[in-house]
Amino acid sequence: MRRKYVFLLGILLLALALRCIALGQRSIQYDDAFSFFLAERSLTEIVQGTAADTMPPLYYFLLHFWLQISPELWFLRLLSVLLTLISVVLLYGLVSELAGQKAGLWAALFAAVSPMQIYHAQDLRMYALLELCQLGYAFCLVKAWKVEEINRKASPGWWTGAVLFGVAAMYTHNLAIFGLIVPNVFLLFKRDWRRQKQLILAQAGIGLLALPWLWLIPGQIAKVQQAFWTLRPGLVEIVQAVLMWFINLPLSGVWMTVGAIFSLQIFVLVLFELWRGRKSAGHSSFLLFWAFVPPLLLFVLSYILRPVFVPRGFIVSAMAFYGLAGTLAARRGVIGKWIGGMIVLAAAMTLPFFYSFAEFPRSPFKAASLDLEQRLAPGEVIVHDNKLSFFPSHYFTPAIPQHFLADEPGSSNDTYAPASQQAMQIFPDADLETAVGDARVVYYVVFDKAINEYWTAGEEDHPSLIWLRERFRETDVRTYNDLQVIRYER
Repeated sequence: MRRKYVFLLGILLLALALRCIALGQRSIQYDDAFSFFLAERSLTEIVQGTAADTMPPLYYFLLHFWLQISPELWFLRLLSVLLTLISVVLLYGLVSELAGQKAGLWAALFAAVSPMQIYHAQDLRMYALLELCQLGYAFCLVKAWKVEEINRKASPGWWTGAVLFGVAAMYTHNLAIFGLIVPNVFLLFKRDWRRQKQLILAQAGIGLLALPWLWLIPGQIAKVQQAFWTLRPGLVEIVQAVLMWFINLPLSGVWMTVGAIFSLQIFVLVLFELWRGRKSAGHSSFLLFWAFVPPLLLFVLSYILRPVFVPRGFIVSAMAFYGLAGTLAARRGVIGKWIGGMIVLAAAMTLPFFYSFAEFPRSPFKAASLDLEQRLAPGEVIVHDNKLSFFPSHYFTPAIPQHFLADEPGSSNDTYAPASQQAMQIFPDADLETAVGDARVVYYVVFDKAINEYWTAGEEDHPSLIWLRERFRETDVRTYNDLQVIRYER
């Protein structure tokens, strides 16, 4: 027993170390900065902003109180780090209950080194909290069922825990429901109608407690239908989702080939071994439903409603798959250890690319912003091509005035709702002429990606760059990886 906790502590220390590498150095992206600027507002304004967005407010509430201690980037990310560490513990507990402590330790190790988990541990978004809530929900259900098997009576404490985790999940992400109904599908296949009735009763309690937010769901669905950037999933998106469970993306060249081979080999081998041992799967089959039901439901929904097949939306499925792999590593001898070794090796090969990645959408905004802060003089203006570069730059240099252009109304990029703008008091300029005003010098910030998109579409150049060249002369261009800062002077 004591040895088990020593191993678990070692795994948690490894997980913490991997999540803290470059914690304050890796660049942020638009979504991170959006979370920060919304979370620093009042609780009322956070509710107003999230009601107009596509996500509930619980994560923003947590971040709001967390940043009162410090707004430093490393500290902001530490919240997600801690949430993912709790998830590692919950995964260990869940898998241990279903398949034994040795399997639980293997699963915890896979989660500790997972590039996908480390990515979300350094992300200022709600996905680490969503994963924690869904794992907590699954763990409490399994404990409740086991206590009932032993004592032949209900376990109100564990059922209450499941309800509270379920409510927290509903206030964390609008896709949480696709995880919460996984046990229903499991019990349906098991034809366990008694537990199904108990579960539905608990879920009625979850729905009742989540009702204040559920009233807003129709309006948020309408927003998703109006503007959501994700494409309908096909074979490529399915393969990418599988790869992200084991390696960091993007990769290039030979590393992408090697990473893909490792990932697909792990995935196929785990499924093959599960099929071979299907008659002795026992309670661990519960993990199989958690691994595949959420992505399958989101895939189907993407063709019925709007595309919502994004791997972070079913992040808990990756953890369930690590549980399945942990079960094999603990029980299957050489082949199980081979699977475990490949998972760890795949992570070790690709994590260096994760820590060093500094291109769209995580370009070196800090370096560019600090440079602009030194260069900006009276009568000069900074204009960002869009919100994707403005928000991270504004986080790093909030003291200097910066402008950004509004998204094209009704386009797939038009995701910054007026109510969110009002809540954060950050507003775009309607057009370039308004943003420039009578400034004698303009620093225009634009991604290579944005320029290339116009070239690919057969356009002469980016319309904003054409407009600026017609009225100004270009005097300087500075590049920060794939981010350009172009200086124009009248």
